[in-house]
Amino acid sequence: MHAPDALIALGRLDTARCDVTVVTREPGAAPVHTHTETLHVLVTEGCLWLSMDGAERPVRPGEWCCVPAGTEHTERYAEPTSAVVFWLREAG
Repeated sequence: MHAPDALIALGRLDTARCDVTVVTREPGAAPVHTHTETLHVLVTEGCLWLSMDGAERPVRPGEWCCVPAGTEHTERYAEPTSAVVFWLREAG
């Protein structure tokens, strides 16, 4: 099941060290990119195909992946996919 609309409607929950988003992605792919934060992603439905460090791997419901800050990566979705994303910032 996709994340409930009410949960998605909350948008991004911000704190000093970690933001949390609940996302739903339709089939497609993102271009290669980086983030200033470290991402920890929990897939709740579908499959996130993560490409990082020259390899692609599936991340399925109940599985986590980590994208370290500054790491080039891309993701693609062959089916509708939902996930909870934790955006961790360095202390500073």
